[in-house]
Amino acid sequence: QKLCARPSGTWSSGNCRNNNACRNFCIKLEKSRHGSCNIPFPSNKCICYFPC
Repeated sequence: QKLCARPSGTWSSGNCRNNNACRNFCIKLEKSRHGSCNIPFPSNKCICYFPC
């Protein structure tokens, strides 16, 4: 199943530096399949992955 990336709507900890925390946020709070930190300049974002 294809997953589509979407910035977390609940991440409020500023720059994302902890993949495990981001993944837990996405799975538990946003009901996504996966989550990880995306590192584009100028800020790191927590990205959640949902079924498309």
